[in-house]
Amino acid sequence: MTHPFSFSLATPGVPSATEWRDLVRRAEDLGYDGVALNDHVGQGLEAITALASAAALSTRLTLALRVANLSLRNPVELADAALSLDALSGGRFQLGVGAGWLASDAIATGSRPYTRAERLLRVTEAIEILGTLLRGQALKYTGTCFTAEVAEPLGTPVTGRVPLTIGAASPRMLTLAARHADIISIMVRSTWQGGIDVADLEPERLDEKVRRIAEAEAGRETKAPRNHVVWECLITPRPEPVIQAYATAAGKTPERLCSSPGMLIGSPAQVAEELLRRRDRWGLTDVTVPAEAAKAFAPVLDLLR
Repeated sequence: MTHPFSFSLATPGVPSATEWRDLVRRAEDLGYDGVALNDHVGQGLEAITALASAAALSTRLTLALRVANLSLRNPVELADAALSLDALSGGRFQLGVGAGWLASDAIATGSRPYTRAERLLRVTEAIEILGTLLRGQALKYTGTCFTAEVAEPLGTPVTGRVPLTIGAASPRMLTLAARHADIISIMVRSTWQGGIDVADLEPERLDEKVRRIAEAEAGRETKAPRNHVVWECLITPRPEPVIQAYATAAGKTPERLCSSPGMLIGSPAQVAEELLRRRDRWGLTDVTVPAEAAKAFAPVLDLLR
């Protein structure tokens, strides 16, 4: 099954209310499908609060939290907030969850740094809890990390379920996402200190992740859309000098640089063609681009509609 393209603007943080309001309005005016925020401590406006305000500022944008840090957030409280945002936005909210990976979040909140195994167990249990609550059902759950008893539904989802995005990079998280997510966000491996595994940006690594997803979702009747996060997006009528400069800095050939899933450099027509290739190769249709590229990238939306 091939899903239609959808395009969202993402920003790692929002320094001020004015900038956030401008971004939401610009996204809607330019024809984007949604806006997305990360979930970290000290990124300016708190993500859930900012997305709640965007529900009133826009009429059609999808409002995505990508991804909630389950090392810090309780899944019942998170479901309560998600169902509230679902109601306020008329069914436009998407909840994203992940295992949590940034040490500064734990330090800021006084939480101990969980091991990788502990983070995986926490997110596994949280997804079980969220899977029930986001459908507007009551819950009684006892696990190793979480215990919850919700006697009455926390809310009634507008469309029957608040969509759940699962961000995944490791094999076990990719398998979990393939089995439970409404949207699978294929992420890059990160370090506890905030760095990234550069090798994870290579196309062969994404081949491996997509194969694992396909194996794990083989029994699903409906396959989840795959979210594609673009790290660097440069739209220019003369891309060759830009590509060469980036390639030289990275120690790669221009061809190898442009094949990296994290990069999009070219004219609108070239970028549209590249996104079609990525859809055919990896099934990537839910595309997230940096907010600073909003105006330059807008012609690509028209080409791929």
